[in-house]
Amino acid sequence: MDIKAYSPTHVVLKQWKDRKKKVITPLLPKIVLVKTEEKLRDQVFQIPGTVKYLFEQRKPAIVREIEIKQLRAITENTRVIDHEVSLLVKGIEIDLTSYGFKGLKGIVDKVSNAVCWVKLDTLGCTLKLTIKS
Repeated sequence: MDIKAYSPTHVVLKQWKDRKKKVITPLLPKIVLVKTEEKLRDQVFQIPGTVKYLFEQRKPAIVREIEIKQLRAITENTRVIDHEVSLLVKGIEIDLTSYGFKGLKGIVDKVSNAVCWVKLDTLGCTLKLTIKS
């Protein structure tokens, strides 16, 4: 097995004084997901700018294959989502299948207008979802 890397991206609308432009940016800033054998782990540090592994309980964090598939589903989804945001309550676990993300679950961290932040504990990150009505 070689070293495989994946950095999910999304398009963000950036605004300057004179124009707006769509820019592709990382979904998980400063994080690249790496799949390799244990014996090849240290070769990752030969890539310039690589500083450290993400750790969980003093061991390198492991992202499961299903989570990679879920991230791909998020970044490749172009569906318009129609849902009443006021029904989302902080602290509840929601199944994001109805939003077009098959099999993805997370905990609602915050709801504000048409934006919902959903924590994905196994990845150690929070997704900011803008809900279109």
